[in-house]
Amino acid sequence: MSDFLDAVKGGDASAVRAFLDRDGSLAGQGENGVSPVMLALYHGRRDIARLLIERGAALSFHDACAAGENDRARAMLREDPSLLDRRAPDGYPPLGLAIFFGNRELATLLIAEGADVNAAADNPQRVAPVHAAAAVRDHEILRLLLDRGADPDARQQMDYTPLHTAASRGDREMAELLLARGADRGAIGSDGMTVAGLAAKYGQHEFAQWWDTVNG
Repeated sequence: MSDFLDAVKGGDASAVRAFLDRDGSLAGQGENGVSPVMLALYHGRRDIARLLIERGAALSFHDACAAGENDRARAMLREDPSLLDRRAPDGYPPLGLAIFFGNRELATLLIAEGADVNAAADNPQRVAPVHAAAAVRDHEILRLLLDRGADPDARQQMDYTPLHTAASRGDREMAELLLARGADRGAIGSDGMTVAGLAAKYGQHEFAQWWDTVNG
């Protein structure tokens, strides 16, 4: 079992196929409540996630949101509307997963259906949808979240705000959007890191210079 999951995480498609040829039920056996499909996605292996789906892996609502299986996700939500804000076994809400994995179509649908735009992960990372949008630099979804009342100063792990994430990516447009919506330009993480400090840490020198200019 652990060898199979190692192959999933490592992106070894040949090994995954061989394991599934011997025992197809492995496609539904993850760890700590996290499915093999989701483990593949967490490790950046969309090809392995697709392989598992093609080989019949049963998908949870969270799996479907993250993997882009939107027809399945819609059908599940129609059957059980309580799924809209239900956390995954590892604590992540469906909206955050859809956003983080680039499923803008479904994220937009979930927001339209009334998903909690401030729903943070129920785990130490405390990632809210605004953090997911900032992480993947999805300006359109971030704007939609803010329009629906998302907190521009939501705090995730280390008490970093979306502005910190924008700084780490060197994303001036996102920072300007957040500032226009009232984000705290003086936000400081629990490690003492400022927005400008995080930009410098990640080598985003142009962003840091711009930040010093607008905050001078």
